Amino acid sequence: MINLRQNKGFALTFSLIFLFLIVSFMTVYMLAVSNGVSVANRTANLKKAYYVADAGLADAYERITQAGNNLVIPPAGTPYIPSATTDNGSYSTGNSTGNYTVTVTISQVPQLNFTITSVGTFGGASKTLQLKMTWASVSKFAYWSQTEINPTYGVLWWVGAPGLEMLTTGPVQTNGQLNIFGNPIFNGPVVESNLPLLAGNVLGNVPNSTTPNYYYGAGTTGLKSNASVIFPQGITNDAPPVTSPVQNTLGLINTVANDGQGMVLTGASTIIFNPSGTITVTGTVKNASGTTTATYNNKTMTPPANGVIYVQSNSGKPPKGCTSNNACDGNVTVQGTVNGQLTIAADQNINISGNVAYNSDPRTNPNSTDMLGLVANQNITVIQASAFANDGPKLEVSGVLVALQGSFQVDQWWVNMGNATTAVMDQYGSLINYVCGATGEMDLSGNLLGGWNQIQSYDKRLGSMAPPGFPPMVNNAGNAVYTKLSIAEL
Repeated sequence: MINLRQNKGFALTFSLIFLFLIVSFMTVYMLAVSNGVSVANRTANLKKAYYVADAGLADAYERITQAGNNLVIPPAGTPYIPSATTDNGSYSTGNSTGNYTVTVTISQVPQLNFTITSVGTFGGASKTLQLKMTWASVSKFAYWSQTEINPTYGVLWWVGAPGLEMLTTGPVQTNGQLNIFGNPIFNGPVVESNLPLLAGNVLGNVPNSTTPNYYYGAGTTGLKSNASVIFPQGITNDAPPVTSPVQNTLGLINTVANDGQGMVLTGASTIIFNPSGTITVTGTVKNASGTTTATYNNKTMTPPANGVIYVQSNSGKPPKGCTSNNACDGNVTVQGTVNGQLTIAADQNINISGNVAYNSDPRTNPNSTDMLGLVANQNITVIQASAFANDGPKLEVSGVLVALQGSFQVDQWWVNMGNATTAVMDQYGSLINYVCGATGEMDLSGNLLGGWNQIQSYDKRLGSMAPPGFPPMVNNAGNAVYTKLSIAEL
């Protein structure tokens, strides 16, 4: 016989076990679904947080670039946000769903560098991005000019003839048109805009063609110009012009020189660079009211802390030996061996009276930190007689040379210095001049008659560095131009 009570108990137990298994399975399933949804949401929020952090970098970048040359630089290392309402180094924007917090720090060694850190949050998830950038200086060019036609001497030529091969390395930009005699070599990217001279220029409104001006024409025989030899990395014609160094460059450097860590001299001055790292100064220091507070006569001293020296004009009587205020006032004469980082700027002109070299040559020592900037409102001029007397038939001029409204030139470029293979000017660094200047004279066969055979080589460090106190480049909209060095997720 069958015991129905026992069978009913077994069925109940089995049902309970089955129900328990179903409930457990559903619980596990719901937990898995919930966890999957949670992971998916977190993944989506992390991605959104990344985009929010990236928006923070973009915002800070725009604030800094749009400040242009009105950027106020605090002491090195101080957090900085260029904003009228937040200037404490950090700011946040957004809401409870998504927001970013941005912090900016700066370093001025060897030039102005920014580190922007942006923390983006969205839905409780966060991402941190960091952008490092430096401002782009005019020193990024091996050579820059507004025009290649000199208002005094007319068309000046880049020469490449047997025994007189001009060589330029690094990036070249002219807003005018290159004038080519024979086959000089531009060992770097070359850009010319072929702009006509501005109306009202003393030379008139001279139209340019869309290619370089070849004296003997293009070809492969004799002194005819072969573009493939001259421009091994190519040439870009009719390109947009690159804005010239800002005209308030001197004012910006003057501000740095006056910040208590620089030096300001008044009137005709002389600065000699010594291999030990000191400088020997002849000049006068005046206070804001024009009273002389110090007079240096071949005084050897430590350079100013920030490495910036400014030579300003005064309205008093002409300095001794000068026929008028404009003859010497606001001029500075330099020469010697630079050990360290310096910038010399002048209201008027800078004269070079002998070798200007680096104590540690970056061409042989990649770790060299020696760097010089020479910025003149008008011309940077090699004094032919003194340079020759001091240094013989070879002259070295190292540094970033900037002639804002004039030229880099030789004062007596027609004086015979010896034959073309020995009368060499080694111009290393960067040359930025508003108008091309005369440094030598040749005959129609390419023989050097006077002056120097100028060999230009680019200091590759200048792609991401600049001498102390140099302002950034600005574009046509007035915004500063910066170079992004790196971007990383922290």
